[in-house]
Amino acid sequence: MHTQFTAKRLKKFISYYNPHRRIFAMDMTFAALSAVAVLLFPLVSGKITELVMGGWDAETVRAVGRYMLLLAVLAVVRMVSNVIYAYFGHAMGAKMEETMRDELFVHYEELSFHFHAKHDVGQLMTVLSNDLSGMTELFHHGPEDLLMTVIKFGGAFVILMAIDWRLTVFLFALLPVMAVISIVNDRRMEQALLRSKSDRAEMNSHLEDVLSGIRTVKAFGAERDEAGRFHRFNARYTGSQCRFYKIEAIFYEVMGSFPQILTMLTICAGGVLIGLGRMDIPVLVTFLLYVGTLAEPIQTMLNFMRLYEEGKSGFIRYMEMLEVTPAVAEPGKASDLPAVELLRVRGEICFEDVSFHYPDAEENVLEHLSFTVASGESVAFAGASGIGKTTVSMLAARFYDVTGGRITLDGVDLRQLSNRTLRENIGIVQQEVTIFNGTIRDNIRFGRPAASDAEVEWAAVQAGIDGYIRTLPMGYDTLVGTKGITLSGGQRQRISIARLFLKNPKILILDEATSALDYESEQLVQRALEKLMQGRTSIIIAHRLSTIRNVDRIYLLGGKSIVESGSHAQLIAQNGEYAHLCDISGITQ
Repeated sequence: MHTQFTAKRLKKFISYYNPHRRIFAMDMTFAALSAVAVLLFPLVSGKITELVMGGWDAETVRAVGRYMLLLAVLAVVRMVSNVIYAYFGHAMGAKMEETMRDELFVHYEELSFHFHAKHDVGQLMTVLSNDLSGMTELFHHGPEDLLMTVIKFGGAFVILMAIDWRLTVFLFALLPVMAVISIVNDRRMEQALLRSKSDRAEMNSHLEDVLSGIRTVKAFGAERDEAGRFHRFNARYTGSQCRFYKIEAIFYEVMGSFPQILTMLTICAGGVLIGLGRMDIPVLVTFLLYVGTLAEPIQTMLNFMRLYEEGKSGFIRYMEMLEVTPAVAEPGKASDLPAVELLRVRGEICFEDVSFHYPDAEENVLEHLSFTVASGESVAFAGASGIGKTTVSMLAARFYDVTGGRITLDGVDLRQLSNRTLRENIGIVQQEVTIFNGTIRDNIRFGRPAASDAEVEWAAVQAGIDGYIRTLPMGYDTLVGTKGITLSGGQRQRISIARLFLKNPKILILDEATSALDYESEQLVQRALEKLMQGRTSIIIAHRLSTIRNVDRIYLLGGKSIVESGSHAQLIAQNGEYAHLCDISGITQ
């Protein structure tokens, strides 16, 4: 991954302004008006000083009055301009940050299981929230600060050159020194910020792990150990923060002292010029007022540098995630297999000479695997742990693409179907069920948000969970807590099965759906699954062989492919490896 602000990334950064061009133009216009108003203050004030020192008379009083009125107008223009660009600029920045969060969230959803297996949830959340938190300020203040600094420095230079070019050149000769200091410190601050953000992501990742597994932590009495581990992550993050603060403090203090240095040099040089008769006091006062005015653009530039470094480091981490290419890409031209007309999908799944290895591995998990699951047929895959059973289910759902051969649905290569079309025709029940924080009703409705309450309750009845739900004080509106912490494993499984009754897919994939349940829960869930499987193409990943005796066909995996196949009775009669596994499991027939 690139850790630089490349031209491509700069183009991407600028693209977020496109939908807000009018607001951006208004924002910059009023920022420019504010800068011009500030620029004219010293010129008008110097003129007043010149008039006052020239002696008082009626004409002088009227002239001073006019200039004072001009100062008031400039003050009002500046105040109104600041209010307008501050509000609209911040609103624009917030909307641009919102667009970035939406874009990254959608991208996270598109990325493969392999990506999510390699990246902790805490790290992904840190990029989505913390790393983008400074983007509003950079989107808003970045262009404004640059424009206002150019106007103020450029305008001051032109005006001061017109007044006294020698003193102006002498003072502005220090600006290259400021530029060199800025360039030298830019890289150091960028690296320190990136390190700090990386350490914060690791800390958040550990925090998410511990809090999501708090039951296990308490069960093992590991609170003190986990507190120690968190302290180490926390201390590392604090250390990287302090290193950044040290670099930042030195830079800002050195740069912040320039206005004082300029003022001192102006007084010294101006005093010499006055002594030589080459400058009068009103001109020196005007110079000093402009030097004081230069303190503001210098401070603005320092503020821009802070926003730039904070925003750039966050944007780099954002782009590192956004530039990850989804392993399972959408086809250029999706096949015409209507996802909404489910009756037209027969549900025939065919593996044709399929081989597969995971992205970070070279050795195949599966080799030359071929089989067909006819529409409405139920098949099961059995075999030792780690032999590739779950891999078959993930390939059938196209969570990964095959590395050899092809998989078809009703004769169409899965890679020619849109992911949405495929997934709307497939329902999956996994060993680890995801229950979202919300009500039971919302969890059953997940996947079909438009389903009516009556349909939700019908699905719960089919899944055998309706009776339990109605015993709860709030019924279907009961909150289940984060990850369904208030529910048992069997209850979570039956809620997930209710989701599929509501979704009504043509194809089912059951990945060891009952392996983690006690006997009573397993029986309840098994009955619900058998009901769900009726009339659907079903692929079952078996952990307990007792759950697959009634399927149409069983495939035994071994040596990266199928070593035995047939019904339960046929495989027992063959007295091969499957029969041996049944013997070990205590299954006699």
